[in-house]
Amino acid sequence: MQNKSVLLITSAQVDLLAESGKAWGLTQPTEEKNLVRNHLTRLLQTAREKKIPIIHSPVGFNYELMKGYSPLNPIQQVIVENRLLEINTQGCDFIAEALPQRGDIILPYRQGFSSFWAKSIQEELEKLEADTIYIAGMLAEGCIESHVRDGVENGYAVKVVKDAVGSTSLELLDASFKSIALHAAELVTTENF
Repeated sequence: MQNKSVLLITSAQVDLLAESGKAWGLTQPTEEKNLVRNHLTRLLQTAREKKIPIIHSPVGFNYELMKGYSPLNPIQQVIVENRLLEINTQGCDFIAEALPQRGDIILPYRQGFSSFWAKSIQEELEKLEADTIYIAGMLAEGCIESHVRDGVENGYAVKVVKDAVGSTSLELLDASFKSIALHAAELVTTENF
């Protein structure tokens, strides 16, 4: 049986991956190490050439509706304090290198780290009869790790494109890959993809 793969791009948004983004001071070192933007461009081009379905999973927050919300952990604290990925702002837009194109699937904004948790990806994966998910994007310690674990727990072979993933620090990137390696079916490079 031939596997049916999809490419999942998570959180490839201005606040996390562009010089004008609010988190650029944190994410710049891992973008420079992995050339995340360039690799995302290559991944998307290859997926389109090979007719591999592409799913974009953006994060977006409506801070007006979140008034009074108390963050439950340090990651949420950073997000809320800096008003990261605020809907209807440039920071929430997709980066130019990973703009969705006609035929791509764009999931609704999620407020958590995983599209499985948000219950927005399952139906799309079933329609595509997918059994393998390649994941790239941001952030290794958040959305990538959560998607990997949730994907595996939902019965998918999950492969992470490690040179197309960024983080808020080089140390967290390395630590996340150690954890991801325990759950993912494989860590691959853009070239392997």
